[in-house]
Amino acid sequence: MQTEVGQPWFHSAVGHLDPRRKDRLLAVDCTLLEAAALRTLVGSDGAVTFVLRDQATAERIAERDWAHVRVLAHQLDGGEAFGTFDALLVAPAVGPLLDVATYAALVRRNLRPGGRFVVDLPAQDMVPDLRGAWLDLGWDEERLLPLLGPSDLELAAALRSVGLRNVHAALGSHLLHLGAPADLVASFHKALGLDERERTELTHAVVRRRQDPGPLDALIHRTQVSGQR
Repeated sequence: MQTEVGQPWFHSAVGHLDPRRKDRLLAVDCTLLEAAALRTLVGSDGAVTFVLRDQATAERIAERDWAHVRVLAHQLDGGEAFGTFDALLVAPAVGPLLDVATYAALVRRNLRPGGRFVVDLPAQDMVPDLRGAWLDLGWDEERLLPLLGPSDLELAAALRSVGLRNVHAALGSHLLHLGAPADLVASFHKALGLDERERTELTHAVVRRRQDPGPLDALIHRTQVSGQR
Protein backbone atom coordinates (compact mmCIF):
# COMPACT_ATOMS: atom_id res chain seq x y z
CA MET A 1 0.00 0.00 0.00
CA GLN A 2 1.35 3.42 -0.92
CA THR A 3 0.42 7.01 -0.30
CA GLU A 4 0.02 9.99 -2.60
CA VAL A 5 1.98 12.47 -0.49
CA GLY A 6 5.51 12.86 0.71
CA GLN A 7 8.84 12.20 -0.90
CA PRO A 8 9.65 8.96 -2.78
CA TRP A 9 11.45 7.47 0.21
CA PHE A 10 8.33 7.95 2.33
CA HIS A 11 6.27 6.11 -0.32
CA SER A 12 8.84 3.30 -0.31
CA ALA A 13 8.94 3.04 3.49
CA VAL A 14 5.14 2.95 3.75
CA GLY A 15 4.95 0.37 0.99
CA HIS A 16 7.35 -1.94 2.84
CA LEU A 17 5.61 -1.40 6.17
CA ASP A 18 2.16 -2.01 4.64
CA PRO A 19 -0.01 -0.25 7.27
CA ARG A 20 -3.31 -2.08 7.58
CA ARG A 21 -6.80 -1.25 8.71
CA LYS A 22 -7.11 -1.59 12.48
CA ASP A 23 -3.33 -1.37 12.99
CA ARG A 24 -1.95 0.35 16.07
CA LEU A 25 0.81 2.40 14.44
CA LEU A 26 3.68 4.35 15.98
CA ALA A 27 5.18 6.94 13.61
CA VAL A 28 8.27 8.98 14.45
CA ASP A 29 9.26 12.39 13.01
CA CYS A 30 6.87 12.67 10.06
CA THR A 31 5.37 15.76 8.42
CA LEU A 32 1.77 16.94 8.71
CA LEU A 33 0.87 15.60 5.24
CA GLU A 34 2.52 12.28 5.99
CA ALA A 35 0.65 12.08 9.29
CA ALA A 36 -2.65 12.60 7.49
CA ALA A 37 -1.82 9.85 5.01
CA LEU A 38 -0.86 7.38 7.74
CA ARG A 39 -4.04 8.10 9.69
CA THR A 40 -6.06 7.33 6.56
CA LEU A 41 -4.25 4.06 5.96
CA VAL A 42 -5.05 2.58 9.37
CA GLY A 43 -8.65 3.73 9.14
CA SER A 44 -11.18 4.60 11.80
CA ASP A 45 -10.73 1.24 13.51
CA GLY A 46 -6.99 1.77 13.88
CA ALA A 47 -4.99 4.13 16.03
CA VAL A 48 -1.85 6.19 15.47
CA THR A 49 0.64 7.63 17.92
CA PHE A 50 2.89 10.32 16.45
CA VAL A 51 6.14 11.12 18.27
CA LEU A 52 7.88 14.24 17.02
CA ARG A 53 10.97 16.01 18.19
CA ASP A 54 9.81 19.19 16.46
CA GLN A 55 7.34 21.00 18.72
CA ALA A 56 5.80 23.09 15.93
CA THR A 57 4.98 20.04 13.80
CA ALA A 58 3.53 18.25 16.81
CA GLU A 59 1.27 21.23 17.49
CA ARG A 60 0.08 21.39 13.87
CA ILE A 61 -0.88 17.71 13.94
CA ALA A 62 -2.53 18.00 17.36
CA GLU A 63 -4.64 20.93 16.12
CA ARG A 64 -6.38 18.57 13.68
CA ASP A 65 -7.94 16.84 16.68
CA TRP A 66 -8.20 13.55 14.79
CA ALA A 67 -9.99 10.65 16.44
CA HIS A 68 -7.81 7.74 17.60
CA VAL A 69 -4.67 9.85 17.20
CA ARG A 70 -2.20 10.68 19.96
CA VAL A 71 0.53 13.29 19.41
CA LEU A 72 3.62 13.58 21.58
CA ALA A 73 6.37 16.20 21.34
CA HIS A 74 9.33 14.38 22.80
CA GLN A 75 13.11 14.15 22.53
CA LEU A 76 13.77 10.43 22.12
CA ASP A 77 16.47 8.49 23.92
CA GLY A 78 15.37 4.96 22.99
CA GLY A 79 14.22 4.02 26.46
CA GLU A 80 10.61 5.04 25.92
CA ALA A 81 7.66 2.66 25.89
CA PHE A 82 4.73 4.48 24.27
CA GLY A 83 2.53 1.39 24.08
CA THR A 84 2.30 -1.90 22.23
CA PHE A 85 2.05 -1.42 18.47
CA ASP A 86 1.41 -3.56 15.41
CA ALA A 87 3.62 -1.40 13.18
CA LEU A 88 6.33 1.23 13.63
CA LEU A 89 7.63 3.71 11.08
CA VAL A 90 10.68 5.96 11.33
CA ALA A 91 11.26 7.94 8.13
CA PRO A 92 12.50 11.49 8.78
CA ALA A 93 13.36 13.42 5.63
CA VAL A 94 16.60 14.75 7.16
CA GLY A 95 18.50 14.89 10.43
CA PRO A 96 19.48 15.61 13.05
CA LEU A 97 19.41 11.85 13.48
CA LEU A 98 19.62 9.70 16.56
CA ASP A 99 22.19 7.01 17.12
CA VAL A 100 21.24 3.72 15.42
CA ALA A 101 21.17 2.02 18.84
CA THR A 102 18.47 4.47 19.92
CA TYR A 103 16.25 3.59 16.96
CA ALA A 104 16.82 -0.13 17.62
CA ALA A 105 15.85 0.21 21.28
CA LEU A 106 12.74 2.20 20.35
CA VAL A 107 11.59 -0.53 17.96
CA ARG A 108 12.29 -3.31 20.46
CA ARG A 109 10.39 -1.62 23.30
CA ASN A 110 7.30 -0.60 21.37
CA LEU A 111 6.37 -3.40 18.97
CA ARG A 112 4.27 -6.39 19.92
CA PRO A 113 5.74 -9.83 19.10
CA GLY A 114 5.36 -10.22 15.35
CA GLY A 115 4.94 -6.47 14.87
CA ARG A 116 6.43 -4.91 11.74
CA PHE A 117 8.86 -2.01 11.42
CA VAL A 118 10.59 0.13 8.81
CA VAL A 119 13.41 2.52 9.65
CA ASP A 120 14.32 4.75 6.69
CA LEU A 121 17.07 7.34 7.23
CA PRO A 122 19.39 9.54 5.17
CA ALA A 123 22.21 7.35 3.86
CA GLN A 124 25.91 8.10 4.22
CA ASP A 125 25.69 10.51 1.26
CA MET A 126 22.01 11.31 0.84
CA VAL A 127 22.28 14.00 -1.84
CA PRO A 128 25.51 13.57 -3.84
CA ASP A 129 24.88 16.63 -6.02
CA LEU A 130 24.65 18.88 -2.96
CA ARG A 131 27.56 17.31 -1.11
CA GLY A 132 29.84 17.58 -4.13
CA ALA A 133 28.93 21.24 -4.68
CA TRP A 134 29.33 21.91 -0.96
CA LEU A 135 32.85 20.48 -0.95
CA ASP A 136 33.68 22.42 -4.13
CA LEU A 137 32.93 25.58 -2.15
CA GLY A 138 35.18 24.46 0.69
CA TRP A 139 32.42 24.77 3.28
CA ASP A 140 32.51 23.00 6.65
CA GLU A 141 31.40 19.42 6.05
CA GLU A 142 30.04 19.16 9.59
CA ARG A 143 27.12 21.34 8.51
CA LEU A 144 26.12 18.55 6.12
CA LEU A 145 25.38 16.14 8.99
CA PRO A 146 21.58 16.38 8.53
CA LEU A 147 22.11 14.69 5.13
CA LEU A 148 24.70 12.13 6.30
CA GLY A 149 23.29 9.03 7.97
CA PRO A 150 24.29 5.42 8.66
CA SER A 151 24.97 2.61 6.21
CA ASP A 152 22.44 -0.19 5.80
CA LEU A 153 24.95 -2.59 7.37
CA GLU A 154 25.29 -0.39 10.45
CA LEU A 155 21.56 0.11 10.88
CA ALA A 156 20.72 -3.55 10.26
CA ALA A 157 23.35 -4.70 12.75
CA ALA A 158 21.91 -2.43 15.45
CA LEU A 159 18.39 -3.74 14.85
CA ARG A 160 19.51 -7.38 14.90
CA SER A 161 21.51 -6.80 18.08
CA VAL A 162 18.31 -6.24 20.09
CA GLY A 163 16.72 -9.48 18.89
CA LEU A 164 14.58 -8.23 16.00
CA ARG A 165 13.79 -10.77 13.28
CA ASN A 166 13.72 -10.89 9.47
CA VAL A 167 15.88 -7.78 9.35
CA HIS A 168 16.85 -6.81 5.83
CA ALA A 169 17.70 -3.73 3.79
CA ALA A 170 15.77 -2.53 0.73
CA LEU A 171 16.95 -0.58 -2.30
CA GLY A 172 17.37 2.97 -1.03
CA SER A 173 18.01 5.04 -4.17
CA HIS A 174 15.37 7.45 -5.47
CA LEU A 175 15.11 10.28 -7.99
CA LEU A 176 13.77 13.74 -7.24
CA HIS A 177 12.43 15.33 -10.42
CA LEU A 178 13.18 19.04 -10.17
CA GLY A 179 12.83 22.03 -12.45
CA ALA A 180 16.24 23.55 -11.73
CA PRO A 181 19.26 23.28 -9.38
CA ALA A 182 17.74 26.05 -7.25
CA ASP A 183 14.86 23.68 -6.47
CA LEU A 184 17.30 21.08 -5.18
CA VAL A 185 18.91 23.62 -2.86
CA ALA A 186 15.49 24.85 -1.76
CA SER A 187 14.47 21.31 -0.81
CA PHE A 188 17.18 21.08 1.84
CA HIS A 189 18.12 24.67 2.75
CA LYS A 190 16.32 24.64 6.10
CA ALA A 191 18.00 21.42 7.21
CA LEU A 192 21.38 22.87 6.24
CA GLY A 193 20.74 26.27 7.82
CA LEU A 194 21.50 28.23 4.66
CA ASP A 195 20.97 31.97 4.41
CA GLU A 196 20.02 33.62 1.11
CA ARG A 197 23.61 34.27 0.06
CA GLU A 198 24.62 30.67 0.76
CA ARG A 199 21.60 29.36 -1.14
CA THR A 200 22.66 31.35 -4.18
CA GLU A 201 26.30 30.23 -3.91
CA LEU A 202 25.36 26.59 -3.51
CA THR A 203 22.96 26.75 -6.46
CA HIS A 204 25.71 28.17 -8.66
CA ALA A 205 28.07 25.43 -7.49
CA VAL A 206 25.54 22.74 -8.41
CA VAL A 207 25.13 24.32 -11.87
CA ARG A 208 28.90 24.36 -12.37
CA ARG A 209 29.19 20.69 -11.46
CA ARG A 210 26.35 19.70 -13.76
CA GLN A 211 27.23 22.21 -16.48
CA ASP A 212 23.51 22.62 -16.96
CA PRO A 213 21.09 25.11 -15.29
CA GLY A 214 18.01 23.22 -16.45
CA PRO A 215 15.78 20.47 -15.03
CA LEU A 216 17.44 17.61 -13.21
CA ASP A 217 16.76 14.23 -11.70
CA ALA A 218 18.63 14.37 -8.41
CA LEU A 219 19.78 11.06 -6.99
CA ILE A 220 18.78 10.54 -3.36
CA HIS A 221 20.28 7.76 -1.24
CA ARG A 222 18.44 6.41 1.79
CA THR A 223 19.20 3.64 4.28
CA GLN A 224 16.05 1.57 4.71
CA VAL A 225 15.81 -1.50 6.94
CA SER A 226 12.66 -3.45 7.75
CA GLY A 227 11.79 -6.46 9.87
CA GLN A 228 9.71 -7.81 12.75
CA ARG A 229 9.90 -8.14 16.49
